[in-house]
Amino acid sequence: MVASITETREEYGLLDYWVIARKRWPWILLPVVLLLGASTYYTISQPDRFEATASVLLAPTVSQEVLTSNSQNAGFLTRTLSNEISLAQSDVVESLIIEELRILPNVSISPEPDADVLIFVAAAGDPDDAALHANTWADMYVQVKQDQAVANITASTTSLQQRLEELRLERQRLRSPLDDLDARIGRSASPEVASSLQRDYDRLADDLRYELELVTAQAEAVVGNLTDLQLQAQLSAIGEARIIQSAAPPAQRSNAPLSRNLALGLVLGLMVGFGLALLAETRDKTIKSSSDVQDVTDVPVLASIPLAGRKAQTDLALAAHRDPEGAYADGYHKVRSSIEFASFENKIKSVLVTSPSASEGKSTTSSNLALALSSVGKKTVLVDVDFRRARVHDIYKIQQSPGLSDYVLHGAKLSSVAYSVTEPGLKDLLVVPTGSVPPNPAAFVGTSGFLETVDWMESQADMVVLDAPPLLAVSDAHTLGKHVDAVVLTCLAGRTTKPELVEVLTVLRQTGANVIGIVLIGVEETDSYGKQYYYRKNPATTSPTNGNGSSGDLWGDRKSETIDLDSESAEIKIG
Repeated sequence: MVASITETREEYGLLDYWVIARKRWPWILLPVVLLLGASTYYTISQPDRFEATASVLLAPTVSQEVLTSNSQNAGFLTRTLSNEISLAQSDVVESLIIEELRILPNVSISPEPDADVLIFVAAAGDPDDAALHANTWADMYVQVKQDQAVANITASTTSLQQRLEELRLERQRLRSPLDDLDARIGRSASPEVASSLQRDYDRLADDLRYELELVTAQAEAVVGNLTDLQLQAQLSAIGEARIIQSAAPPAQRSNAPLSRNLALGLVLGLMVGFGLALLAETRDKTIKSSSDVQDVTDVPVLASIPLAGRKAQTDLALAAHRDPEGAYADGYHKVRSSIEFASFENKIKSVLVTSPSASEGKSTTSSNLALALSSVGKKTVLVDVDFRRARVHDIYKIQQSPGLSDYVLHGAKLSSVAYSVTEPGLKDLLVVPTGSVPPNPAAFVGTSGFLETVDWMESQADMVVLDAPPLLAVSDAHTLGKHVDAVVLTCLAGRTTKPELVEVLTVLRQTGANVIGIVLIGVEETDSYGKQYYYRKNPATTSPTNGNGSSGDLWGDRKSETIDLDSESAEIKIG
């Protein structure tokens, strides 16, 4: 079976977000607690705050109405509220306020929707001060507007007077020829000359009539405007702005209530916390469930082994024997069944158990797989080929040497390296430790003597389980992978990363190894096989199956000394 590698998914569904929230709840809880605490402290530590409001109504100025009643310049007729706010916040107004109050109070100015009204909101620690500050700012703004109105009327009056003088001079210029003819008519002694001059006067008067009437009409209009300005000058002070609501001292504080700040802190905390949780999840490349494995490869997960409690840590490597009906052991029975099913298509006599890195459950898996195979009558040989960090001899409480290397290199007797496990429910399980550490373990596992020994064990047993070193640490497993019938890869949830799994599967695929599946160890119970399996009753009573193995020399020459699995054992760690 060739490992197929796929791209890691990047999209999340609602269920994924819920799983992330449950798994990363400390990331969410911490910001929530911090922001709730900050909100409480901020609310309690804030001094009393009172707000008072004054309102000012804006209106067109008298000078605008007089001067531009016939104007087409709409922008000149109406000032925008934003311009008025800028004026209210100008240095001129602020200097008057500072001169009046000796301070520049905290006042915000905003327009009232759908009305030409400015709202002055003052905030202070005392309600009387808040009302004073709002009214003072509004008064100073109105005063500046009044001063501007007076200045506008004065300037408008001056402008109209200048225009009236220009029209007078223009009328005088137009009538000058007529006045000259009229004077000549008066001085003429001859009736004939006077009659001729009168005709010239009438013709010229008729020519100038339209211009004279136009100038006269304009002059009358200017005179009328000047009259209106003079009559309404006393009203100009209230023409631009007037206070329609004075600020009164507020009866209650305007501080934000604790409940609102807590609600805001909770919402912000949840947002920040979930963002941090999602960031941590996206940056976390470790494998935590079978779905994570499926994200990067189509190699099947043979079993998801649940987390074991602290009390069970000393029995993990022997769980398939000591608690065969338990959830932990049942996962390894499932691995055994998967191997048996795979063997129907291509006969499997040897299985190499390895992992990407050290301490990821390969020795625990090797031991439990060998126990599970033996419990159903399979003649099984468990061989420790991790010469650098041997673990099998510690699990079964036997000597590391003599062992396999001594048999291959020095011709040690098989009876001195193969230990027989004779326990109720176990059928012919042999354990072979590593033996003395060879000078070059990577080269040793590729020698003809070593490979012939493995082949010979296969011929004598139904199944040979080899506990190999991790793939990313040394090259031993690379060499062994192509010489065995199947490879089982173990991964430790929360430690093995997706890039590591992809790298290992790529290397195994390049060497031609037959990776039949992955055993995921240490998963949450919701993802483990233990939540779904049915308990087997008395697995030791299953009818033995000898397969194609024969008793041969291996079983005939077994060591007389046996291993007692129920004796007191030392602490066992996954790895």
